[in-house]
Amino acid sequence: MRDKGQLWMGGVLIFLGLLILLDNIFVNIDFGSLFWPLVFILVGVLIIVRPRMVSSETDVNIRLFGDTREMGEWDAHDAEYWSFIGDVKMDLREANVPAGETVVKLYGFIADLKIRLPEDVAVSVDSIALITDSKIFGKKMGGLLTPIDWKSDDYDGAKKKLNIEMVNFIGGVTLFRG
Repeated sequence: MRDKGQLWMGGVLIFLGLLILLDNIFVNIDFGSLFWPLVFILVGVLIIVRPRMVSSETDVNIRLFGDTREMGEWDAHDAEYWSFIGDVKMDLREANVPAGETVVKLYGFIADLKIRLPEDVAVSVDSIALITDSKIFGKKMGGLLTPIDWKSDDYDGAKKKLNIEMVNFIGGVTLFRG
């Protein structure tokens, strides 16, 4: 996932750089009048098309503003969360976490993911953002354009696994047990 996130973010930055370069060298492009319509078109296309691009077992949750919470007794399963500004908070202590790997993806502009985990769930985190501020089991990680690629020691051999993938402009992940 980290490679996809870096490829996506790098592609966007290259595209924006090329637009600015074209404006400065060849033609007089009004960058502001071109940029925001392209952003809105891209986001609109993603909102319409993305749910059709994932498997039928994956829930796709799109919310422009506000927090999403998964707490109490619930069935954990593969999910994607899209949020312009908002957090996703999960408490897996009472959740039914299936054996195998459960994938949670968060895409957002300004978004955090906060997860409380039981002891029997191993976790892997792949995150890329312009600005990242994360705390994984008490260890602070992040910075400017600092990808996070972290895996618990028992991940490969664990029965229950949570794979977290994030792509944000500004964001972070907070994981804690108990």
